[in-house]
Amino acid sequence: MITLAFVSQKGGAGKSTIAANIAAYAASNGIKTVIIDLDQQASISAWHASREDDSIHIIPSHPPLLAKYVAQCDQQGYQLCVIDTPPHNSTAAANAISVADLTIIPVRPSAFDLVAAQATFDLLAQNGGKGGAVINAVPSGTKVIDDATAFVKNAGIKVIGRTGQRIAYQHATTKGQGVTEYEPSGRASGEIKELWTTIEAMT
Repeated sequence: MITLAFVSQKGGAGKSTIAANIAAYAASNGIKTVIIDLDQQASISAWHASREDDSIHIIPSHPPLLAKYVAQCDQQGYQLCVIDTPPHNSTAAANAISVADLTIIPVRPSAFDLVAAQATFDLLAQNGGKGGAVINAVPSGTKVIDDATAFVKNAGIKVIGRTGQRIAYQHATTKGQGVTEYEPSGRASGEIKELWTTIEAMT
């Protein structure tokens, strides 16, 4: 079983959105997928509740029970476990990093977001995790992606993907879908597919 932790100590980084889209794409390809929701805001649980199919299982949980649930999911034959973590909770983040095969850190390309992301980068290093950053919600027609990529690389973190600032993500989330389900041939769909290919290569 591949276990992915989606971690950001800053709220609003797009963590739950990317986690949901990766889970949806994997499930649509026949991969037995489970989401463990550690976030008390339960955004990904709400997204899951609005889905029309049951191809993804979800488990609301708390950090002390995470390792137990991950082990159970592995025993039950799940092929992919997606962990959505809460912001501003270093304990939950550390627990998720420790059980994950790969930690994915969404980062928006603004100066404030990049500086705030350093706390998450530090947690990854402190817990011996393997991971990378996704530069998320990049505005079109700007060069902020270059500055953001340089910042992340200078922090010693690999950039493993990028997503644009696209309305398709919002529309898909509202419908309980991933963008690969909502708009299979769209640009957002291409971004998620490319990220999944990178994740597979790294795990």
